[in-house]
Amino acid sequence: MGQRVGQPFTSMLERILPWGKVFTFVAMKNSIRTSLLLTALVAGKLFAQDGPKREIEVTIAGSAKDTVYLANYYGNKLYYADTCVADAKGKVVFKSEKGYKAGMYAVVVPGPKYFEVVVNEPVIKLSTDTADLLGNLVVRSSKENELFSAYIKFLNARKKDSEVLNEQGNKGSDPMAKSAIKAQLKELDEAVKTYQRELIANNFGTLAAALVKMSMTVELPEPLKTDGTLDSAAAYYQFRAHFWDNFDLKDERIVRVPVFANKFDEYIGKTIPQVPDTINALVDQLIQRTDGKNDAFKYMVNTVTHKFETSDIMGMDAVFVHMALTYFCPKDGKPGRVDWMTEEKLDKLCERANKQAPLTLGRKAPNLSLPDTTEQNWLSLYDMPQEYVVIIFWDPHCGHCKKELPVFAELYKSEMKDLDIGVYCVSKSVDSTLMKDWKAFIREHDLDWTNVGLTETVFREAKKDPRKYIPKYTTIESLNYSETYDVYSTPKVFLVDGERKFRGKQLSPEQIVDLVKKLKERNPPKAKE
Repeated sequence: MGQRVGQPFTSMLERILPWGKVFTFVAMKNSIRTSLLLTALVAGKLFAQDGPKREIEVTIAGSAKDTVYLANYYGNKLYYADTCVADAKGKVVFKSEKGYKAGMYAVVVPGPKYFEVVVNEPVIKLSTDTADLLGNLVVRSSKENELFSAYIKFLNARKKDSEVLNEQGNKGSDPMAKSAIKAQLKELDEAVKTYQRELIANNFGTLAAALVKMSMTVELPEPLKTDGTLDSAAAYYQFRAHFWDNFDLKDERIVRVPVFANKFDEYIGKTIPQVPDTINALVDQLIQRTDGKNDAFKYMVNTVTHKFETSDIMGMDAVFVHMALTYFCPKDGKPGRVDWMTEEKLDKLCERANKQAPLTLGRKAPNLSLPDTTEQNWLSLYDMPQEYVVIIFWDPHCGHCKKELPVFAELYKSEMKDLDIGVYCVSKSVDSTLMKDWKAFIREHDLDWTNVGLTETVFREAKKDPRKYIPKYTTIESLNYSETYDVYSTPKVFLVDGERKFRGKQLSPEQIVDLVKKLKERNPPKAKE
């Protein structure tokens, strides 16, 4: 939204200064390590630094013979790019054969301390000293850095002016004086906006101008209701629709400046309603604004997929599935749109996405039909009479399972039954030891719900000839329940509703009770005629 008159000028400066945190070199190196380990999506092509040949010459008084590092932003994290040892005068020249892609870089000296450099020209020459890297920075050859350095100095000067005025306003009590100070703050605000607009208009195509434009707030009128009050809903949709007005998503340079990554994090984590279908639709619309292959496309696809692949918020796996199947995995005989992963990693990703796709919230749960402890009675999930059913997959030799199931059993007896919640409890029982321990555990903890399993006899006979049980008693999906329900660890818990659609995953007993109560409030049972 637009800057309001009288709003503290410093808050506006915080928005337009594109980077807030000062990373130490130690933190920078840690970010490299953890980022590469956290996701299987990262591969050489995604972070490849090959770019135009450039020469970055920096003379830093006080750094003679020191090892100086060059780091580049990818998103809002710094990554090692190059190293050089300063000569006797403190001069270093970064000149990699692989080149450097355009973006914001950091020159790092022992301390560690660093200053940032706009890289978008064949030759860049700067000088400074270790006493004050940024304050004493002199641009000897680089239009981009002249623009950016002057801009930062202008902002810092205006910030000091605003701090003085705000301090005067906070101390004073005279309404006339306060009004005058507000007018002066507004003038400062307009001076900054004028400087920004002129810099952008006069330096089209430069990365410095793009940086300034990306850091500006989009000015929008306030939508009003007929009674003259603010229409909050309309204001939100207007804000969302114009969120990216100052960004050229076809310009791949934006992925190597932190202002874009910060904006993107804000958009997918706060601006968009955290509902999978809405996230999927709006992210797809945003990705369509790239050219479908540049670094901005790669960054957005990779970032969203990884974020929701690793999300611990229930239901957000639907976003991961959508991203994987839409952008990564082959479809209708055509390859996926991702070219930065190895075939092995891509196969694993797609296998996982295809397994999770039928298990996302709102999808109908695959039916199960398995025998009870007698191995004679086949019980079906779909035949359960309760309105809601908790499906639990467990292993009698799983320590965590043996702790969790008694807790489930206690709450099942005290609350779940009264809420018309059933339990369909599936045990791994494929040998005599597991069968014995399964039955003993049921007796010991009085698990008086529906107990079924892939039992010793059924497992052995089905391996010889599954037609002995299929289709008379069960299905191949039931006998392979660990694949069907992606049971790679236990216990694994699902909640399904009356239509046997998934409504919850990996919930505690208390969370299941709370969720069912809320679902019943939203959808009370219809009165019987």
